[in-house]
Amino acid sequence: MLSALTLVGIFTEIFASGILLAGIYSFFKKFLEQKQIKDLILSLIFLGLAVYTITTIFSQIYYNLGGSFATLINAQKVLHINFLVMSLLILALLRARLKLRGTWLIILLAAPLAFYIYVIGLLPSHEITMNFRPDVVEPVVTLGKLPLLAKPIWAASWALLCIFCLISAIREQGGRRTLTLMTGSSALLFILAYLSANLYTYSEQSLYLIVSWAINLVAIVVLTLGELIPPDSKLASYPLRFLRTRVLFKLLFIFVLLIVILFEITTLATITLSKQALHNSIINNYQEVATGVADKISDMPGLSSAKLKELIAQKTVKDRYIYIIDKEGTIIAHPDETRVKARQNLRHLKFIQQLLSGKAGGGEFPPDEYGVEKVGAFAPIDKFGGGVVVEEPIREAYGKMRELETNSLLLTIVGILLTIFSGIFFVRSIERPIHQLILGTEAVSKGDLNYRISVDSADEIGGLAIAFNKMTRDLKESQERLILSEKLASLGTMAAGMAHEIKNPLVSLRTFSQLLQQKWEDAEFREKFSQIVPNEIERINKIAESLLKFGRPVKPELVRVNINTVLEEILTLFESECKKNSIRVTMKLAELPEIIGDAQQLSQAFVNIILNAIQAMEESKGGEMIIKTDVGEVVKLGRPTHTGVEKERGEMVWEAAEESPRPIPAVFVEISDTGPGIEPDKIRSLFDPFFTTKMKGTGMGLPITLRIIEEHKGSIKVKSQIGRGTSFIITLPQRMDQL
Repeated sequence: MLSALTLVGIFTEIFASGILLAGIYSFFKKFLEQKQIKDLILSLIFLGLAVYTITTIFSQIYYNLGGSFATLINAQKVLHINFLVMSLLILALLRARLKLRGTWLIILLAAPLAFYIYVIGLLPSHEITMNFRPDVVEPVVTLGKLPLLAKPIWAASWALLCIFCLISAIREQGGRRTLTLMTGSSALLFILAYLSANLYTYSEQSLYLIVSWAINLVAIVVLTLGELIPPDSKLASYPLRFLRTRVLFKLLFIFVLLIVILFEITTLATITLSKQALHNSIINNYQEVATGVADKISDMPGLSSAKLKELIAQKTVKDRYIYIIDKEGTIIAHPDETRVKARQNLRHLKFIQQLLSGKAGGGEFPPDEYGVEKVGAFAPIDKFGGGVVVEEPIREAYGKMRELETNSLLLTIVGILLTIFSGIFFVRSIERPIHQLILGTEAVSKGDLNYRISVDSADEIGGLAIAFNKMTRDLKESQERLILSEKLASLGTMAAGMAHEIKNPLVSLRTFSQLLQQKWEDAEFREKFSQIVPNEIERINKIAESLLKFGRPVKPELVRVNINTVLEEILTLFESECKKNSIRVTMKLAELPEIIGDAQQLSQAFVNIILNAIQAMEESKGGEMIIKTDVGEVVKLGRPTHTGVEKERGEMVWEAAEESPRPIPAVFVEISDTGPGIEPDKIRSLFDPFFTTKMKGTGMGLPITLRIIEEHKGSIKVKSQIGRGTSFIITLPQRMDQL
């Protein structure tokens, strides 16, 4: 029978098996995504560990049910071959983990591996000896005079991984050092678990088994964290926080752990009480048989050997046998006649001494000369002295107990598995909508207000998804109104300057119209009229068309756009405003290819930057605005992900940090001014909504600009120096479908 500590060890193995299966899935999925051979090796190592735990549990239960030794021997063959294969995989992990070039470590083990697989797998089963003992379910296995070295080789492989990882950790820093130390520590823990398992096997102390599997469980968790966490992530320095990064890990770990503990406590209590009841029933039954035989002997007129032999033969059942001793402790009747003829004396046994003193009792007896432990009862013969002993080998006597114990254990395992699978289903039903909400918030933070969460539940999370979708719709409507208000504000500024710009050609037209009747006959006047008046009218028409084009409602339309033409039209609108504030405009426009984009939105983005430049130079009473365009290739595009400081040049930079796998054809627009510049503590908030340094500003110009550029898959870089001005460098891909 299995002790309580042994059962706890089995439950620990079950829990470890669950973590191993999760590790197999995680590392294999990572291998399919990233195609790194290290992840495939780790998934195979975890598979080998899972085979070890599952086969061990099977052997424990199968032996407890009295299964055939042939099957148990085959299970041991599988285990030892599995250990050897794992040894190779561990060395392969060492080579991949430390980026070793040579294959000598694997070659070193190739020959012993082939030999032992041949020996274990192909030699007849009778060559293998397994020593099973009570309460020790992991046997001592020998192969004739040849020891099986699979486990020592396995432990040696972990030792090599441990040593190399600890040495490698000295050269590394930060999170990489932490993760390397964790891998090395897990290897050390596997070695300690192996040593504890050996102590269990040779000492028969169940405590060593539970210690072994507890260490194995910790080693599996540490190895998983050490190899699953990316070395460049923030979690690398604090690996245990990884278990807090997902609701799935938290709920499932707590849920499964609690269920395993509850099942374990319930099963242990049930098995212990049932075993005690069966034990008492067996002892009482033996006591009744012993007392009945003693009473019959007392009723006999004398101690006839033939009658005693006949009596014990009637009461012998299968493996249970009865023998009688005289008042000196010598056997006078026994199913084995050789013991009677040899007049074997058992007076040295403690329970025989109790019997000779006239006491009746029962319980577990010490092993005989063959090492077989027994259980039984004894009763004195009052009339003649001596007594009756009823014995049965423990394994046969407790057969029903083992069957009850094993069936309870199997039902518990099935219950745990069903609970785990149902727990995974319900936990994922909680995590999935939460993950969708996270994706939704990330999409909104990137400016995608069209993102919608699919609602498939009517609980609180479903209500949260509905509220989120309503929020994004409201935000999109608010954003459209803010864009319109920002555009109207820009139109107001441009209209004020355009009034003065239109006034000049109108003066010329009025003058010519007043002189028309007086000088119509003058040929020189008519020639001058025909040259100036159409040009002035075309100038007014161009200004009006630009203003109308800018003021149209925002309707995204992807067409071919010439950036130079868009910039020229905008500068026409701001020409008067620049003259009014003594701002010199310099244009250096390269020959650009047409890009795919929305001309109106890009116009809005450029207007916001140019208007900011003009307003920045109003305070300094003049300056220069330089507009440049160029064409080239980039490898970084997308949303700005960090703000950095170039200390050598004293420049604040806001730029994109998302790299593309290949160069992308792009156009560049740089808009610079010689204004006062932007303070370092303010540039970090430059693109935050509603952030402004102007008394009458809305704080939405640059956020709208950033959103427009992002929608065109571009990026913005901002350089600013106090007292020297600010530059905005806009990068736009020629085709958005290239990304």
